[in-house]
Amino acid sequence: MSYLCWAEFCKEGQEFVAISNKLGDTWSWEEKNSSEGQSYLKYKQKVSDPVSQNLIQIEYHIVYSISYQVPIMYFQAHYSDGKMLNLDNVWQLFQFHKDSQYSREDMLSILTQMEHPVLFKPFMCLHPCRTAEILEQTPLSRNRILTFISIMGPYIQLNLDNRYGLECENSNT
Repeated sequence: MSYLCWAEFCKEGQEFVAISNKLGDTWSWEEKNSSEGQSYLKYKQKVSDPVSQNLIQIEYHIVYSISYQVPIMYFQAHYSDGKMLNLDNVWQLFQFHKDSQYSREDMLSILTQMEHPVLFKPFMCLHPCRTAEILEQTPLSRNRILTFISIMGPYIQLNLDNRYGLECENSNT
């Protein structure tokens, strides 16, 4: 299995932010305090609801799971009036991902609502139970955070520019 310790998560997360800054993207490293598990990556974007064509603000957080020792992708999605999307609305928003190999039932088993471990607010998240297995499939990865976001992000409309991989490949990380 491919696990990360807290120090590796922090190092690779900050390397990821450095690549983001170099590319002019807006990922940030948020630190509540210096305790283990109290920092995370943050990114915001607006997407169009395929049904209503309204804009939806999505805020993504990549958080370290102390118990699973892997990154977890948390997110909140809000309509323009500030109302949070519920699980069914989120599923409708993401079911249009045409390359998804997962059925609705599969996604509902991995897409869940949980309390954010740093902010203590309800967030949607992709359950981390298989993340170590997914990361194990890419043993030559120079940055497991980048790999994790690249693999799991497209399922929830988080697509990284290909230049992230090129920058990571060209760096000495």
